[in-house]
Amino acid sequence: MMDEPGVVAWLDVESPTVDELHLLGGILSWTDLTLEDLEHQGQRAKIERFHDYAVLVMHDIDFEGDPKRLSTPEVDFVIGKCYVASVHYHPLDHVGELRKLDARIDDVLGRGTDMLLYHLIDGLVDGYFPVLDDMHEAVEDLEEAIIENTDKRLLPRIFDMKHDAVGLRRIISPQLEVFSLLMSPSFGVVRDENVIYFRDVHDHLFRVFESTDTYRDLMSDALGAYLSTVNNRLSEVMKTLTVLSSVLLPLTLFSGMMGMNLDRVPPWNSAEFWAITIGMVAFSGAMLVYFRRRGWF
Repeated sequence: MMDEPGVVAWLDVESPTVDELHLLGGILSWTDLTLEDLEHQGQRAKIERFHDYAVLVMHDIDFEGDPKRLSTPEVDFVIGKCYVASVHYHPLDHVGELRKLDARIDDVLGRGTDMLLYHLIDGLVDGYFPVLDDMHEAVEDLEEAIIENTDKRLLPRIFDMKHDAVGLRRIISPQLEVFSLLMSPSFGVVRDENVIYFRDVHDHLFRVFESTDTYRDLMSDALGAYLSTVNNRLSEVMKTLTVLSSVLLPLTLFSGMMGMNLDRVPPWNSAEFWAITIGMVAFSGAMLVYFRRRGWF
């Protein structure tokens, strides 16, 4: 049926087994290298041209869990002369929505394999932006937590999110290179009249790439804020301890000197005892007033 002129088929394969992939590959004449790429996930974004089809490797992004972490599941596309096969091992929301719109699918399939590929990729890339919003919101929550309480458990969270920023950049950057090659007329996948649609997706990817830089800068700022807050609180503690030491040190010296110069320890109800006590308290109070006026605590 797919050999008939003008027929375009979409094959969406979710979580296939090895046997299912080999069966499909045998029907569509995929090479062993293609089947190996589809079986083993975690590849860098790329596009490869074979005899009568091309393989495009892209990635979806998710930000889920408790605490939330970034994941970048692979999504593969095999583009033949009259079909597009999307292979993925996790649910894709936009694919499910596209399946339900029968009229839209008929229109998309009638415009050729490159337009079918465009709609699939456009939905994938559009799904990046809500995830980026969630990531930026997580940074804002983290900054508020840093200001309210510098819990030592925040530091591993900061480094985890910095690692997510690096991972996101590592995923998006090669996809920009892939799209530049995909839109090339010499590659033979996208027709000249449809390049403008893929250029729009490329612009979206570039916006996502810029957002990764912003996210990475925010995480660097969050780490700096955390370290600064920790240092400030440590300074406050040290200042308090220094004031206490400054108040107690002269009292210790004074009591030691008086102990060496008195023939006997005065009883608590004697005038000497209360004179010494009042003098020490007055001296301590004077020091505290002086420190307070200087703004040292």
